[in-house]
Amino acid sequence: MTMIAPPPIAAIRRPHARVRWTAGFAALAMTTLAACGSGGDDASGTVPGSIAATPATPAPAPVEVKFTVVVSDPPIADLVSKVAGPAVEVVSVVPMGADGHTYQPVPSDAQTLGRAAIYIENGMDLNNVVTAFASANYPQGTPHHALSAVIPKDEIIATDSAEDIAAHGHAHDFNAHFWPDPIYAMLYVSRIVQILSEFDAADAAGYEQRGIALTAQLQQMDTAFRTALATIPEANRKLVVYHDSWSYFGRRYDLPVVGTIQPTDFSEPSAAELRATIDEVRAQGVPAFFGSEVFPSDVLEAIEAESGARYVADLSDDQLPGEPGSPEHSYVGMMVTNIRTIVTALGGDASALDAILPAS
Repeated sequence: MTMIAPPPIAAIRRPHARVRWTAGFAALAMTTLAACGSGGDDASGTVPGSIAATPATPAPAPVEVKFTVVVSDPPIADLVSKVAGPAVEVVSVVPMGADGHTYQPVPSDAQTLGRAAIYIENGMDLNNVVTAFASANYPQGTPHHALSAVIPKDEIIATDSAEDIAAHGHAHDFNAHFWPDPIYAMLYVSRIVQILSEFDAADAAGYEQRGIALTAQLQQMDTAFRTALATIPEANRKLVVYHDSWSYFGRRYDLPVVGTIQPTDFSEPSAAELRATIDEVRAQGVPAFFGSEVFPSDVLEAIEAESGARYVADLSDDQLPGEPGSPEHSYVGMMVTNIRTIVTALGGDASALDAILPAS
């Protein structure tokens, strides 16, 4: 397969005039992305596998927290944290280990939101329960930002027919899962830089520099994804997934989603839906289909038994792998883990991903 490098971030269309990069950020990002071959450091400057400081090394002085940013869910919180730096507290409403699609806020979340100087979410009605809870509990006047506003409207994918939407009780007829597409994640980063710089102009240069570093890492990840995904045999280059959060990723990398077990929510599928999925998996001839721990395992096991395709239960669009503080416990770690799973299950070679995050 011929691999076409993605356009520089500054060249990606942005439909809203208020979404812009500073001149320095755009120029430096273009230079960094053109190079995109430097090292394996993460956005914070920590080198995975580096030797820990000896006991004789003085501990760094505590950093005084300037303000708190509350974010809807862990992957976006990680992007915000990488841009914000150590002087800004970044907290996710949806806790690590929970799933944002099904999470119901608890009273302690109200206390967290009470500290918010800024609230940031994906937006586009992705989780209306969390959005409504946040709006009711953060301090009056807190800036509320939806990162999905940066996505060009003509690139948004519709989900189901009106009949399907009515049957599932879904809140909207479009797909709001933009962040699994690394190019869209780069747009999220540019918007995060702008939000923080406008709120805290004194550290605008710091936000800009950290945004450039994170964008360079995402560009390296995108390049590695293209290399690894290109090794999947042509007959296997399609996805059947538990929930339609992979359509933008699939469109970006020529790996289309050809079937979803539960396209609009996480309710138990009907017998007719289950039969349709089994028939679809058989018809597509895929060697594997992908589930999640938040989806009923007995349903997925039934599809595996009747279709002959292997059930792979490890994809995640919002649960960060690994332990807090590890390189894996990040948006980049989540995505590399996902793509390693997809490439391996579909018969490809995932070794290109080792340059971003070595296989465990």
